Amino acid sequence: MAVRHERVLISLDPPYRLGDQDTTFNFIGWAEVDDLDDPGIRLTLNGVEVPVRSQPAPHVADVFPGITAATIFARVDFPALFRGVTPEEPFLLNAVVTSGARTRPFEYEVSEAWAQAVFGRPVRRKRTPPEHLQIRVTGAAAGQFHVTGRKVAEQIAAILERGGAPLQQHRKILDFGCGPGRVISSIKEMHPDAELFGSDIDGEAIGWARANLQDIGDFRVNGPNPPLPFADESFDLIYSISIFTHLPEDMQHGMLAELRRILKPGGVLLTTKLNPEAYELPDDVRAKGLNDGFVYWGDADATEGLPGFYRLAYHTESYVRRVWADYFDVLHVGSHDLNNTQDAVLMRRPKSGRGFLGGLFKARGPKASA
Repeated sequence: MAVRHERVLISLDPPYRLGDQDTTFNFIGWAEVDDLDDPGIRLTLNGVEVPVRSQPAPHVADVFPGITAATIFARVDFPALFRGVTPEEPFLLNAVVTSGARTRPFEYEVSEAWAQAVFGRPVRRKRTPPEHLQIRVTGAAAGQFHVTGRKVAEQIAAILERGGAPLQQHRKILDFGCGPGRVISSIKEMHPDAELFGSDIDGEAIGWARANLQDIGDFRVNGPNPPLPFADESFDLIYSISIFTHLPEDMQHGMLAELRRILKPGGVLLTTKLNPEAYELPDDVRAKGLNDGFVYWGDADATEGLPGFYRLAYHTESYVRRVWADYFDVLHVGSHDLNNTQDAVLMRRPKSGRGFLGGLFKARGPKASA
C-alpha cells in the first residue's frame, strides 16, 4: 500500500524512554540540512534549547540518495537543565529538532525515579505503551506515539465541528478499536468532562490501557463479532479509526448494525475508509474495488498480534453512501482527511427506525472466523 506523507528527514536514535540512570543523556541522530557549513540544527527539550554539535553525515546519502545531512549530538544534564522548572503534568519529555524549515518532534517517557531525581519530587508521568503495541497500531515506534494521537484527535474534532456535531456536545463517547489508547488520551485532554470508554479485540492492548490509563476511561475487550459489551443506546458519539479498513464485508455489516444498536438515536459515528483508487494495489484487487465499490484484500500482510482476518479493505464513496445508508445517515465522506491517508466517514443514527431492517437483514451473513 502506498503511504503518502511529507518527507521530513530528521532522526534521533532510540530508545525513546529515559530510565532511572538517564538523568544525563546523549541525544544522537542526524538531519537533512541546506548548508553543511551552517547546518542550523536546533534542539529544544520542553521548550528549553540545548547546544548541538554537528558535522557532515555522508553515510545518510547511502540510504537517502541526493540529500545533504549532518549529525546531531547533544549531551544533556537534566537536573541542571530543568533546575527551578515546574514540570507540566502528566510529564513527557518532548524533544523538537529543527533544520531550516524542517521540524520533527520526538517523545521520551521518563521513569518515576528519573522524574524524582530531576525535579526533586514525585511527578505524574504520561505513559507510553511498549514498542510492540505501538507498532501494532501505527506501524512504528519512532517516538511520536502521543503527537500522532493528538493529530488524529484534532482531526476528529475538526470533522465533528464542520458536521454540526462539536466534540464538546457529546458526554458519553466510545473509541471503538482504541488499541493502547493513542487517540483517547488526547480526546480526554480536549474534552475533560466527557465519560470515555475504549474497546478493542486486542486483549493485550486493553490490559495495558487498564493498568496505565485508569484516569482516562473505562477499557473493555470486545470479540470479533457482536455483541459488544455495552447496553443499547449507550453513547452520544462513537469514533472508530482504521477498523473498517481491515474487516471482511460480512463482519462490517455485523459491526455497523451493532454500533447502531449502542449509539443513541441522533448520535454520531465517525469512522474511516480507504479509497481503492488512491493506492498502489494489485491489478485484480484494484479492479474489483472500483467495479464493486468494495474489496477485501485477504492476501495483504497480516498484523502481528491481531487475528488473521485483520487485513485490508477498500471502499468507494458511492458504496459507502449506498450500503452504509442502511444503518446511518451519511453526512460526510472525506478524502485523506483523517489518520494520515484515510477518508473520514461521518454518520448519524436516525431518530426514527428508517433503514434499519435492511441493515439487520444484511448482517445475517456468515460470520468471519478468527
